[in-house]
Amino acid sequence: MYKMLDLFCCAGGATKGYQKAGFYVVGVDINPQPHYCGDEFYQADALAYPLEGFDAYHASPPCQGYIHLKNGEDLNGYPLLIDDCRDRLLTTGKPFVIENVPSAKEYLRNPIMLCGTMFGLPIWKHRYFETNPEIYALLNTCNHKLGNIDSPFGKIAIPVQTAHGGDSQYHERPSRIGIRWRPAQPITLRRWAMGIDYEMSKKEIAQAIPPAYTEYIGKYLMEEIMRKKEKPITEAEFESLLDKASQPLEQPQKPDSKEAGTSESPTSGDCSENHTHSDSPEGI
Repeated sequence: MYKMLDLFCCAGGATKGYQKAGFYVVGVDINPQPHYCGDEFYQADALAYPLEGFDAYHASPPCQGYIHLKNGEDLNGYPLLIDDCRDRLLTTGKPFVIENVPSAKEYLRNPIMLCGTMFGLPIWKHRYFETNPEIYALLNTCNHKLGNIDSPFGKIAIPVQTAHGGDSQYHERPSRIGIRWRPAQPITLRRWAMGIDYEMSKKEIAQAIPPAYTEYIGKYLMEEIMRKKEKPITEAEFESLLDKASQPLEQPQKPDSKEAGTSESPTSGDCSENHTHSDSPEGI
């Protein structure tokens, strides 16, 4: 099983998606995370944690600084860590993802945007993902329609949550910092709306991304890892193939007329055994 390192993992919304995509996920966060859902957790500085031994990486550095910066406010001590994360992850030479809020999109390189409505979730939550190598979101656009839907909790109004993080133009009543739930919602409803099937507090849910986002991205990363793991052809093997390809084809020899006598022409009989057809499917 391929290993993913999830930096700044919090309670593991991103981790859960990568697990669904088939990864074994190790989470790292500076704070204790009692509800973390991954396979292993280490409380440590994400920018100092060793990167060796992993096949892919995900980082969700703190977003608050970028939101304050977008609003023209003082950073209040919040760091801007996207560049630092990228610099570290590029040294691995392996696939990685950096995720953040819309306010940070200009600091990300060619990011894709994902929203809960693209996955059928009743939430408006835009998040941007820088991926290396780059991938392209082949999904429907956002569907920010107000309305009502059936749920395990009865008929509910949508969106259940808006979380703009800088995309306030998409939302009817955004809060300044970016998170707004409809009033008096039980935490179980909030987890359901996010597609989260394990224990999380209200604060953890507010900080999490829906696992559907990283499950989608994780499948692309898995394909990239498997492609790189394929054994490349060696230079000697390549030269041998070129040599064979440059040689003329051998021409079939005609039978000696004396030996052939009056026997039937070799092309006159039923040659079906020599021309069987293969129904084997082409490789994928």
